[in-house]
Amino acid sequence: MKEKIVFADVKPQQDKVETNQVKLLQNVSIAEKMEMIKEAEKTFKDFSEVKSYTIGYEEMIDHRIVVNNEGTQIEQKIAIPAVRVQATAVRGTKIASYHDAWSKAKGFELVDEHPLVELAQHVAETATKNLDATLPPGGPTKVVIDNTVVGILAHEAVGHLFESDLVEAGSFAKGKLGQKIVSELITIIDAPVLEDASGWYMYDDEGTKGRAVELIKNGVVSGFMNNRFYAAKYDMEPTGNARAFNFNDEPLVRMRNTYIVPGDFSDEELFEAVKDGLFVTGFMNGSADTSGEFMVGTGQAIEIKNGKLTDKVFIGPTMSGNSIEVLSSTLGVGKELALNLGTGFCGKEQLAKVDAGGGKVACTVILGGR
Repeated sequence: MKEKIVFADVKPQQDKVETNQVKLLQNVSIAEKMEMIKEAEKTFKDFSEVKSYTIGYEEMIDHRIVVNNEGTQIEQKIAIPAVRVQATAVRGTKIASYHDAWSKAKGFELVDEHPLVELAQHVAETATKNLDATLPPGGPTKVVIDNTVVGILAHEAVGHLFESDLVEAGSFAKGKLGQKIVSELITIIDAPVLEDASGWYMYDDEGTKGRAVELIKNGVVSGFMNNRFYAAKYDMEPTGNARAFNFNDEPLVRMRNTYIVPGDFSDEELFEAVKDGLFVTGFMNGSADTSGEFMVGTGQAIEIKNGKLTDKVFIGPTMSGNSIEVLSSTLGVGKELALNLGTGFCGKEQLAKVDAGGGKVACTVILGGR
């Protein structure tokens, strides 16, 4: 017998919203955008060991209208530009790569805030510097992970565990509501509207007004992301997490902007908490499963010795572990909130533009080193 489909009631909405653009994307010519890329390309002439590179600018204007027979009529127009640079440096048989990217829900002012020339300079310098670096020692290691790597942890290794469809399918979070699972220093939120974060929207694709959801509060499981079906099934308030990439896709429970809430530690205090370990920065790739097991490729690691950051640089190690165990080992969370998942999309069955980040986190992870 088929399960009866019941949707939670929501207030019908009539609204028209769009992201704030100081510089409208459509008012900047293709020629100007091409010239920006050409200027950034000149940067690599000063780096003879960089043998290949990619410079990209892309933009998306997501225009969607949601109308239903309950009286909802919503029009949203979301502008998301992005810049990205990748470089590979070669010296003899040694190869080192690095990339960096920015994407936000705003106008062309993004490239004023994150100039492509400066991004190219940073990527070229880091790739070249990594030629002189080695992998750090492997095994369990105390680290401070930067906001970008924190974002991958929040999204891949934690966030998916709290999507109601995956909870029902048996993710680690199933049956854990009200239970303490990680350090009390950890609070994780998924929010639809967070300044210019690239997962920005006001209404989901079922016409529900989005609201912020505390997934974990002070270490305790406090909520799940849902759509109207799961909200009704488990007697929850709808959160507005139903998202479809195209008009003919089924809206699924998806994240938006997921982050670890900043704490009260300065960078110096985080390094002191670790004492001897690594400051791990930059995201290269990552994956996780519904048990919380994850693996993340990072861009670079810098030595922390006697509570101070040194000049010793390592190639970015692979970072792995179980997200619950890692966040249970938290020694401190940084004051600064930053979100940046670059140009990436989440790929759960269909694409969705998301963002993630948080405060820097001092904790223990397993490193794949030498």
